[in-house]
Amino acid sequence: MSKAPSETCVRTSTGNRTILVLADSSSAYSLHLPEVLYSALAHLGIPYEVWDLAGAALDEDSLSGRAAIVIAQEHLGSSLGSRGVELLLKAAEAGTGVVNFDQDLSLYGSAYQEAMGLARGPQGSGMDMEGVTSVVTTDTSHFISSTRDASADVFLHQPVAAFVATLSDNKSRVLAESQSGAPLLVVRRVGGGRVVQWLLAPRVWTQCYLGHAMGLDDLFWKGIIWAARKPFVMKAMPPYVRFRFDDCNGLWQNGEDFYFVDVLNEFGHVPSMGLAMRAVTHDGAERIRGLADGSRAEFTPHTLTQSEGLFYGDDEGEYTEEQFRAIVDETKSLFAKWGVKSSPILCDHEHTWSWRVVPFMKELGMEFKMNITMPGERTQDIHVDWRPAPYGSMDYSLDYLPEPLNNLFVVFNHYKYFGHSRSYLPDGRFTRAAGFGEFKWDFLNGLTTYQGQQRSNQIEAAARRLAEHTRLGLDSLFFGGSVSHSHFIRELSAEEWRALMVRYEELTANYEKINVGYNQVAHYARSKVDSHLSHVSVDDSGTTRCRLVGRTTVPLHLYEFRDVDDWVEHRFQEVPVFDGTQEVSF
Repeated sequence: MSKAPSETCVRTSTGNRTILVLADSSSAYSLHLPEVLYSALAHLGIPYEVWDLAGAALDEDSLSGRAAIVIAQEHLGSSLGSRGVELLLKAAEAGTGVVNFDQDLSLYGSAYQEAMGLARGPQGSGMDMEGVTSVVTTDTSHFISSTRDASADVFLHQPVAAFVATLSDNKSRVLAESQSGAPLLVVRRVGGGRVVQWLLAPRVWTQCYLGHAMGLDDLFWKGIIWAARKPFVMKAMPPYVRFRFDDCNGLWQNGEDFYFVDVLNEFGHVPSMGLAMRAVTHDGAERIRGLADGSRAEFTPHTLTQSEGLFYGDDEGEYTEEQFRAIVDETKSLFAKWGVKSSPILCDHEHTWSWRVVPFMKELGMEFKMNITMPGERTQDIHVDWRPAPYGSMDYSLDYLPEPLNNLFVVFNHYKYFGHSRSYLPDGRFTRAAGFGEFKWDFLNGLTTYQGQQRSNQIEAAARRLAEHTRLGLDSLFFGGSVSHSHFIRELSAEEWRALMVRYEELTANYEKINVGYNQVAHYARSKVDSHLSHVSVDDSGTTRCRLVGRTTVPLHLYEFRDVDDWVEHRFQEVPVFDGTQEVSF
């Protein structure tokens, strides 16, 4: 069964700049498509149509002039037949891009293999497939793989099938290989078209093998972009990067405690700060107001004091409705006294909030949530896996909470290995832990002298962890950035913060990054999800025409891609705020 939320997956579009997805609904392998492909195309905002071979065979007109043809159903070659493969190659010759995630090239025939520049692997073994346990990047000079680390391994949860082949000429480039050195991702030109051929089974994009937002997504979407006929338009998240910091222990009190914000501002960052409300002194409030007025930081309530929560309870248990009434009034009063507008993103301590506080969310101005837990779920409790969009993942989520909480939108990026520490129950619920070893989701946790540990602050390790968190978010087209806490933050001097940020920038220098506040990320993500790119076409004059439907509260920025030799570049085209339908052309 597909893990992806099916109701949000299939949102097709029209126009000559859509991609055409080939599928065969009569085959059981089509059941993987929502999780493998449709959920990703919806998240990426790539316009597409579906041609179901169970209903009609391909014809030449159906492929003519397409931006690209994408195959992500395993063993589809048998459904295409020799005539379908012939038409596929003819379309590529005419300039249509082809992206084939189907590894079983034995069903596509020798003409297709020859066109791809591939030959069967070593003869005599009697085997055409191998089990792949890791994907290794081998060429980072190509657009598709340009932001990856050379020889970086992505390890799979379990082996997945791959077609064993070798290159038959020097016109193809291998961008990724298996642990045995066999090609897994090959690119080349076929006539006037660009072709991307995966030799790894498409089931690798399901969560039981690896899944999306787990380290390979840049190869997934950049392959489609590189192959597609240009200009090509995509409605994805911009490369936003945000920082989030929480004060769980009441350590941010005076103005000087916010010294690190000045360093972050030097590098263009606008951190989101979760406050321990009663810990802030008059001097601290003055500093907070100055940072907020200058758009240098955003502030949200997190706890009351070190021992008193704000959205659930304290050591004595869950608050009553009367206690929540008093806490909400106090919180509103403090922000009013400070002259600061609270962030609309709920920052609940330890991802814990009560059903009793839910009625106060609107009063507090809360429209978003920065994690996926449901009310009443304490850290040690069992949690509901509500399979948020786009991938049904509880780590990378852009979706509304389930009813009756569907007025709150979740904007969550959580480092991938966090999910490995969970234990699932037969009914799909799970327990969670905070991650282990180098895979902690706080980029400073375990790397500072916190609580008198006898070691120095590990700036290089912290910069690398921060860079890895950011890279994964950007590669998956969610958003970059990480989280930390006041008890780790205060261990670093301003000079150490500056050194950390310099090194982080070096490690992410080959990425486009737009440093923004969490508020901007949240508003944009909701507008992206609430809208759909329903039509994209390019006329004979070269004008691109787009139609969007839905509702937005902030302007959207469409990616417009153009070919520059063998590379791809983009610029952003703005879409004004709309409710209903909006048409733009450029």
